[in-house]
Amino acid sequence: MTDPTSRERAAFDDAESDVEQIHRQIVRELADPGEGYERVPWFLWVTVATMVFWAGWYIGRRGGSFDTETHVEYAQVGLTAGAAGDTTASAPVDPIAEGKRIFGANCSACHQSTGLGVAGAFPPIVGSEWVVGPEQTVVRILLNGLGGAVRVKGAMYNGAMPAWKESLDDADIAHVLTYIRQWSPNAAPAVSAATVATLRKATESRSGPWTEAELKALETATPAAPATPAAGPAAEVKK
Repeated sequence: MTDPTSRERAAFDDAESDVEQIHRQIVRELADPGEGYERVPWFLWVTVATMVFWAGWYIGRRGGSFDTETHVEYAQVGLTAGAAGDTTASAPVDPIAEGKRIFGANCSACHQSTGLGVAGAFPPIVGSEWVVGPEQTVVRILLNGLGGAVRVKGAMYNGAMPAWKESLDDADIAHVLTYIRQWSPNAAPAVSAATVATLRKATESRSGPWTEAELKALETATPAAPATPAAGPAAEVKK
């Protein structure tokens, strides 16, 4: 008679053998995944190599260096540009065009781009008897400003015009005055930088603005200066 223990041991050995056989079949059909042994995809190598090459080229081309000669080329270009700028600066300046630019940057906020001013607040430029009157008067106004009540084209204004002698040089003042004095329908002669320089020197001790009464008194006491020829071919300036 067979020992029960022997039968159980034989059955266990058979079951274990079957399990091992099944595992071998599974491993044979589907290998277990591994880590750290796969090759890097070729396109990734190409991408990395391209980026490294581009970075090296960019730094080498545009990064500069600590060499003292690095910026010599740019310094020479700057000197050349400066020389060209000096040549341009010495070229003749159109007083009307320059005066229009100065007016737009400094005067149009009050007197408006149309030159008509603001009723009751800022007097007009166009048709103003002050603008087309004696050049000494309008030069004095720009140099030191104008304060108190003043009548322009029959209307009273009681504002304050600032002085421009610290902000604009003689040529700037001459250009802007020439521009507004020839702004149609205005047709007054041009103003020269020499006239502005003379009056700047004569009034350098004055610190406050002019009043209408003072300017009228000066017009009566001072003979009119010879008229300066109209600036450029445009004797009439359009709005």
